[in-house]
Formats: sequence, C-alpha cells, structure tokens
Amino acid sequence: MKKSGAFFVCLLLTLLCCAPIARAQDTLLLKAITYNLRFGELASLEELAARIASEKPDMVALQEVDCHTRREGIPHQHDKDFATELGFRTGMFPLYGKTIAFAGGWYGIGLLTARPYLGVRKLMLPQASAQEESRALLLVTVEVGQDTVVFASTHLGLSEESRRMQTECILNELKRSRYPVLLGGDFNAEPDAAEIAAMTSGCDLLCGMQPTFPADAPDVKIDYLFGYPAGRWTLESTQIMPSGLSDHRAIVSVVALAR
Repeated sequence: MKKSGAFFVCLLLTLLCCAPIARAQDTLLLKAITYNLRFGELASLEELAARIASEKPDMVALQEVDCHTRREGIPHQHDKDFATELGFRTGMFPLYGKTIAFAGGWYGIGLLTARPYLGVRKLMLPQASAQEESRALLLVTVEVGQDTVVFASTHLGLSEESRRMQTECILNELKRSRYPVLLGGDFNAEPDAAEIAAMTSGCDLLCGMQPTFPADAPDVKIDYLFGYPAGRWTLESTQIMPSGLSDHRAIVSVVALAR
C-alpha cells in the first residue's frame, strides 16, 4: 500500500508540473502597442524609439507617421523617414502606408514588427466625402515561431459617416483573413460610438477603457487594440503609457491567442 500511495503521489505531482506547459502550448502570448505619434512634433525619433523599445513589443501600430516631410514649425523632423528610423532604432522590421502627399513628402500610418514577415498589404478605406483626408488599413503577415499572425494598423476619419463606412470595410477585410489578426489604431471614436460597437461585436477588445487623449490630462478614449476572430483572443494585461512624447498616450497590451 505504501508503494502504491507513493506512486499516486508521484503521478499527481507530475501532472501538476506538466499542466502549465500544456497551457503554454495551447496559447501564443504577444505584446502589442498602438501609438499615435502626432508626426513627431513633441519628441525626437530617438526618444520615441527608446520608449517603444523599452516595452519589448512584438507589434507596434503607428499613426500620424511622416516620411520626408518638411512641416512648418517642426524643423527637427524635416526629411526624416519615421518608419525606417524607428525600425532601425528599435531593432524591428518597419512597414509604411502612405495615405496622403503632404509638405513635400508623405503622411500616413506604419507598423513595426519584431517578427519576420511574409507579406504586406495596404487597403485604402472609403470616405463619405472626397474633401476628407484619405485613410488606410496596413496589414502585415508575420511568422511567430510555428504560427502565422496578421498585424494591422489604421487611423479612421473625423466624420461619423466615414468611420461607419471604414469600420464596415475593415471588418469585411478581417473576415477574409486566413490568419488571426491583431489590429491597433486611432479610431477617432469614443467607446459608446456605433463604430466601436461594431468592432467589438466582431472582434475581441484587447485594451482597457482608460482615456488616451490628450496625453497631458486624458479624458477621451479614441485608441484601441482588437483581435480577430472573436473568441480566439484574451487580454492578459494592459496599460496606458504616461508620456509627453505625443498628444496621445500609447496602449500597451499583452494578449493571448488560442491556437
């Protein structure tokens, strides 16, 4: 009986020790950031890169990203290629999605990925009026070990009608994806807006409801992280980065993807 009892104790300890390993094999943990840079008006690229790199993210969705512009009043950012420089200074792969020509260069959105990528795509989003600023969705398919995931970034329009059209377009694009998607962006919409309700009905919300704008005393939430398809993603932890490097506070979330 003593030998039998010892055997079952050993068996129980073995099962308990193996349980976390089994869970780890069933989920993929990723750290994601979404950050509106305000075209670098308030900080150098070195400062922005250092802040991003300190979090050691797998993905960074960037908005208001300049490339070779010469904005009036911001001489420290003249002629800079934001995405390429941030990629170099963080040690991540940079992707850029131009939305408009501006100030002698281009303005748009970007992505940084710590993982090698298989392909990149930019989808221009619909708008309610031709007078509104063009918007886009930037998607990169990445290799994460044995897994394949799509990282995406967007920055929606200022009018409610354009945002409604744009979220509908984004959701239709996500539904066509062969792989799970992690999307970050400035949606220019508060949590009670119909556009955010539409996103959360088709995706998992992967951030808290803390305000993100303006950075010095945030009282409005317009920045979000989402995971598609709904039910595959779990929010493990989230925080808002206090920083005076932009007029937005960045969201940093650790998320789990069920395999």
